[in-house]
Amino acid sequence: MKQAGVTITYAGVDITQWMYVQMVNRDIGTNHVNTMQKVGISDGQMLQYMSRDVKTIVVTGIVMNDDLVPLRRSLAAAIDADEPQQLIFGDEPDKYYLAIVDSQPTLTEGFRSGTISISFICPDGGIAHSVATKTFDNMPYKDIPLNLMAGTSADPVSVTGSGWNIKELGSYSNPVVGQKYAATVLLGQADFAVSFQMWANDINGNRISLAGFPVTTQMGANQRSTIVCTWPDPGTTGAAQIEVTLAWAFQKTTPGTYQYLKAKLEEGTAYSTWSPNPADAAYYSDTITVHNGGTYPVEPVITADMHADNGFLGFANSQGGVLQFGNPEEVDGYTSEESEVALNLAAVQGSHMDNQAASNNLYWGNNPATPNEQIGNAIWTQDSYDGWKVEPNWPSITGTHLYWNGPSIKHNLAQTHNGNFTSNLTWDVMTRFQTGVSQVGSLETTLESDGKPIFQMILKDNSALSDQIWWMCYYKNQLVVNEQLDRNIFTNDKFIQLELQKFGNSVVFRVSPWVGNQGRETTITRQFTFADAASVETKQFSAWFMRDKTWGESTIYLIASTVKWQNVSWYTDIKNRFSNGDVITIDVANTKTYFNGNEDRTLHTLGNQWDKFLLPPGDTIIQLMPSSWAQPFACEVDLKEAWL
Repeated sequence: MKQAGVTITYAGVDITQWMYVQMVNRDIGTNHVNTMQKVGISDGQMLQYMSRDVKTIVVTGIVMNDDLVPLRRSLAAAIDADEPQQLIFGDEPDKYYLAIVDSQPTLTEGFRSGTISISFICPDGGIAHSVATKTFDNMPYKDIPLNLMAGTSADPVSVTGSGWNIKELGSYSNPVVGQKYAATVLLGQADFAVSFQMWANDINGNRISLAGFPVTTQMGANQRSTIVCTWPDPGTTGAAQIEVTLAWAFQKTTPGTYQYLKAKLEEGTAYSTWSPNPADAAYYSDTITVHNGGTYPVEPVITADMHADNGFLGFANSQGGVLQFGNPEEVDGYTSEESEVALNLAAVQGSHMDNQAASNNLYWGNNPATPNEQIGNAIWTQDSYDGWKVEPNWPSITGTHLYWNGPSIKHNLAQTHNGNFTSNLTWDVMTRFQTGVSQVGSLETTLESDGKPIFQMILKDNSALSDQIWWMCYYKNQLVVNEQLDRNIFTNDKFIQLELQKFGNSVVFRVSPWVGNQGRETTITRQFTFADAASVETKQFSAWFMRDKTWGESTIYLIASTVKWQNVSWYTDIKNRFSNGDVITIDVANTKTYFNGNEDRTLHTLGNQWDKFLLPPGDTIIQLMPSSWAQPFACEVDLKEAWL
């Protein structure tokens, strides 16, 4: 027999289906006051502390004899539970009490029915807890349609230039076939008409011819424009990306400036409020304002969702509480100076390009009427003494092959690990080779940039009748070393080693003989400072094997030639405590932390102030702190309000 409109649910079971409720005594509980002895002659006593005693809720009602057994069974199951259960009254369905049944109910039996009294004890002092959970987060843009382009800003960006003055605002990869996309931008200052465009690109950002593209409109200063496309089936075109750009509407002969802000690409056909992309740090705020509308402090559950690497989670509230997880000293990675091989000639045998070497020495005696010629080809040979070496395969001399002539090779230098020929790289090159003693010949080794000689070292034997060889060094078109060397010291059954080193604007040229494991016998060093050497780029290594028209073939070859980049800034990324996709849940009430759903007490740091993370009635500001180098993380704070 259930009384209409009155329900009592305990441990998820409506117990009023078996009883008629007569009275519910929900006392307010009492305070337990602990006092100290009287102090001096002051009035009263000093208060030490005060706490709330348990609260007892008594439910009295009439139960039919036939309903007594199922009622008792329901309550017995709850009595055996390990912890308090939720007790909910029908007149306050949005609140629950945490209660246990005080032993067995008291029953006064009658002929067909009896009176039953059930005592519920609330160990926490009878606090009424909210059934619903309130959630607060640090995502102010979460209810705004998604900006599909990362890296856009609400701050003005200025673009200055002539010609087309093109600026890519952003791109979006793998659009959906048949989906409409709207691009929007706000133009501020503009010295000339501006074209707002959407292009179809391949996945590498190269423009593709695709039906319906480009989509374009013309804009003027202080205007906002939206253009819309429907992404078609790209077929075999390779189109896989929407690119959004600005440019002058017509090629401009003189420089000008346009200014833009709040670029956005979104699904649909209309503009919505601008927002950053979730990949941008600006998408998340570093604080959360939490409102407790109850009358009693409550413990929150904090959930942090990583969208990038991070080593530390810190939370500080406006009541002075601090919680820390992970390692506040963890770094994202470290940078070291490394040496990288740009070219190992022995490792690229057979892959060289013949007769393309750059040279500062195009003519015999600097006379255009007596040109030097790159002819013939270079070949790879191998023996037990030298290992692999590259040497000239001389063609027959005819009347057309005059002055200095012979084959050349060229190799591109490998880029650094980060894909750049950057201007602040320092490097050294070592070229080691053997030249004939009695035969006239010359070897030019060059570091060049797109066909222009930058650094060049030459060894030249002009005459078999002389004991002199020439060592010449160039920086660009400037001859900086022109010295005679004693052939008996430098070439008498010895290798000759040439070295070139650049550190900033300082350039060092070296030449020395080399005798097997005995190393260098004599080294000649010449050092120079060039104002632009630090910013110069070198992209290729070349060598030109040359003979004189009169003396014929010469014994020249290269052994173990290498080019190295020195002092390359090498960044090593380390695995951080938290990675993209990791979820950390912090249960303040139970002082537990969960990493991707599993409890993990290794995340705790010493000194966590769990007791100061009670959220009092009203507003509390929680400051979120990732590692100093990390992107802000997504965070939610859940709480259930409580009332005395």
